[in-house]
Amino acid sequence: MKYTYSRIVGALVLGGTLGFAADAGNLEEALSQGEISASVGVYGQYSNHQGGTKDSGFSNGFTEIGFETAPLYGVSLGVRGFGSAKIGEKEDGDYKAEGAIEDNAVLSEAFIKIEHEGMGKVVLGRQAVDFNWLTDYIEGASVELSALQNLVVTMAWARKYAVVGFDEVSEKFGKINEDDGLYMLEVKYTPIEALELNPYVYYGENLFGAYGMKAVLSLEPSDALKTTTMLHYAKINSDATTEEDDGSGAMVEVNVKNGSFMQAEQGFEFAGALLALGYVKVDKDGLGGLGEAGDQMPLEDGNHIFDDNARTPYIRAEYEIEGVKLSALYAQTKYDDAGLSLKEKELDLSVGYEIIKNLEASLIYVNVDNDAKSDSYNAFKALVQYTF
Repeated sequence: MKYTYSRIVGALVLGGTLGFAADAGNLEEALSQGEISASVGVYGQYSNHQGGTKDSGFSNGFTEIGFETAPLYGVSLGVRGFGSAKIGEKEDGDYKAEGAIEDNAVLSEAFIKIEHEGMGKVVLGRQAVDFNWLTDYIEGASVELSALQNLVVTMAWARKYAVVGFDEVSEKFGKINEDDGLYMLEVKYTPIEALELNPYVYYGENLFGAYGMKAVLSLEPSDALKTTTMLHYAKINSDATTEEDDGSGAMVEVNVKNGSFMQAEQGFEFAGALLALGYVKVDKDGLGGLGEAGDQMPLEDGNHIFDDNARTPYIRAEYEIEGVKLSALYAQTKYDDAGLSLKEKELDLSVGYEIIKNLEASLIYVNVDNDAKSDSYNAFKALVQYTF
């Protein structure tokens, strides 16, 4: 698979290098005509826990700046960095806790891009990605082929993975599957304008092999009404092992079981308002390792939506009035934990507004009610960000 992948990359690189009419005529123009993008902001979150668990929270200021050269013979270079500084925290360690800001500065992007108009592009290095089960930032390679009408084929190899954002920064770009990484192939095909088919395959040696299909049907019965139907299914065959307690306190190595995932959602958009009903179901044995490098979860927190035997019906609504964006989501997840069947309810409310051009503010409220009271909490998240 590595050999085939490298040949595809090489072919597109060669085609792009020989056949692309570059925007810049020389290196000086490539640099002077490059684009700078940046953002600066302040973020804060606070969680009020129940069941004796301590309250937690932190606030931070952050900045992000990126630069990409203009293409020279189809080749461009890009780099992006992110930095965060603690303003305050509720308890010592909240700011640096797992899942919070584990690193104050990170080089999130550093890539070479070769692009051929009408054919596709190759990106090598650290880059932002957004696929079904591979999101955030990776260190590796991606190829997008778009030569055929209504068909886009994307391949990627991710050696390392990290989350980089104002509310969460990974400790480092961590290895995926040691040095073997994770391979991905996704296809997006639109046989008719209203229908998009998205079959995919993910593979990691001694990790898992997963295949799935997402289908989205978008219709407009009238000028005022639009409907969107989404069906998504994935099957995972695991090759990995993990350690478990054998009941006597000794750790033994066991095989990770195969798993599956299913999601269905029906959305209605009328007079600018959106209402969607959805359902997510995970196999009784879990996801078999899929989802460790990103997902497309509809909930703000969704602490147990991907747990073993998790079943989550949800409803969400969105509306914008006078530039104010309002959204609400309610979900109820039933899941298994250590032989127990538990339930967690989640309510997400958010409001966002562009104060002036490029300056946006948002506020999110999350209420989580779990059968285990120590896992129940209210959370408030606030963000002010200026992008230029």
